[in-house]
Amino acid sequence: MHFDFLKSRALAAALLAVVLLSAPQASAAAEKRLITETDLFDFKWIAGPQISPDGQHVVFVRVTVNEKKDGYDTALWIVGTDGKEPARQFTSGPRDGSPRWSPDGSRLAFARAVEKDGKPQPPQIYVISLAGGEAVAVTDLPRGAGGPVWSPDGRTLAFTSGANEKDLAKQAREKDKDKDKAKAKEGEEERESDVRVITQATYRFDGGGYDDPTRPNHIWTVAVPAPGAKASEPKQITQGEFDEGGMDWSPDGSLLYFVSNRVKEPYYVAPDADLYSVAAGGGEIRRVVSIDGGIEDFSLSPDGKRIAFVGTLNANPTRSHNQTDLFVVDAAPGATAKNLTVDYDGDVGAGLAADQHPP
Repeated sequence: MHFDFLKSRALAAALLAVVLLSAPQASAAAEKRLITETDLFDFKWIAGPQISPDGQHVVFVRVTVNEKKDGYDTALWIVGTDGKEPARQFTSGPRDGSPRWSPDGSRLAFARAVEKDGKPQPPQIYVISLAGGEAVAVTDLPRGAGGPVWSPDGRTLAFTSGANEKDLAKQAREKDKDKDKAKAKEGEEERESDVRVITQATYRFDGGGYDDPTRPNHIWTVAVPAPGAKASEPKQITQGEFDEGGMDWSPDGSLLYFVSNRVKEPYYVAPDADLYSVAAGGGEIRRVVSIDGGIEDFSLSPDGKRIAFVGTLNANPTRSHNQTDLFVVDAAPGATAKNLTVDYDGDVGAGLAADQHPP
């Protein structure tokens, strides 16, 4: 998350306009008809545009409908910002997303979900060179990985994963069996129960399935291997029972900042997500910024001394809608945030809620 996140949204709109304007125009004499449900199969979306560090290219996710599998296919495409070179497909897909440029613009990190026995597996983090070649997986976690963020020096990727100790132990046992199948005994593997014990009021999400409180999303890091080198083992940076996300590195690469709501059942109280930091190598978590409300997007200044963020202050009495504002604060524990848009009658940031959006 950087200061150009609004610029990226504007670029997405511009790219979509180019696609629409460049599409063949229907003949005036063509017969008009109403839209039908099968027209959905011809729709194409542009999602998640990311501008290269030198400003010369944009990588984006191209989304199409897979009629046979009743779902969506995604692949990474790339296009020049001068409007002269046509967009071209950069990865094969069909389940690639979340592209992120390396600081020097020579590589891309992205999430890819491969198929095994005809079923999509949890997504993993891959890295591919802009010079060409095959994408290389840098994670292999049992519950998948997502949201890659490059360190300032381009040597490390931070990401989130919900894998817990049981998942990792099971994966290790399976790898041991593959190494020596002759020693594996049937029935030796402990079966995980499929019985769900519901202990929370909010336990599932529309389109997302059942929530699993035993597998919160934590922050991990992994060293990016040199070309031809073997991938390193990922390292878990944060622990505990709460989700962490929306992370970014400090400019010097020494800290990881993230947003977290550290309340066991947050749906019973007003929103209260705070901004935290942890050493890049792991350690004690420190709360950096707290307001009476929720913190969303944030960005550090180039010198790492200040933080800008979008936040929503809770109202008393409670209202059906609270306005988002833009805040700045010193990047030091206990600093008081200043609301820059207290007199602005409108929401800061942008969002879209609809059924017709990229996955």
